[in-house]
Amino acid sequence: MALLDKLNDLAAVATTKANSAIETGKLNLKIAAEEKKISEFTLNIGDLMVDKLDAGETFDDEIMALYASIQACREVMAAAREELNSNRPAANGRTCANCGAELAESAKFCPTCGTKVEEPAPEVIEVEVVPSVCPQCGAELEPDAKFCTQCGGKTDVPPEVPVEEPAE
Repeated sequence: MALLDKLNDLAAVATTKANSAIETGKLNLKIAAEEKKISEFTLNIGDLMVDKLDAGETFDDEIMALYASIQACREVMAAAREELNSNRPAANGRTCANCGAELAESAKFCPTCGTKVEEPAPEVIEVEVVPSVCPQCGAELEPDAKFCTQCGGKTDVPPEVPVEEPAE
């Protein structure tokens, strides 16, 4: 009986320790989740501040110095993108306007940076359609007609030019 009581006591202690460990784990997960939320909120605050700075608002010197660093980074990135675009033409002539990466013919988004690919407006070439006329009778011809629908003459025959007979 003493052995059974001792085993029951050990089982109870083990259960208590296991429950305590589970609760500790749950609390640590909860703390980690809240820390992650704080990091996301901090990033959002930073994004809002940058948006306000981009819009022209000014803040204290420390923030303005950090914003100047952001602007310097933007300039370096723009120069690097420009260099990429000028030095690396794609085999098919399509490159990402944002990062300069080569784009596949069917790409709608850049595979490197995810920027939406803006399709250039197609070049419109205006072609004046000149109606073709029958060289025999002058009637308007159907496109690609080999014979006139009015006189039945062949369309690829030069028009008959009246020949003046010499005066006697």
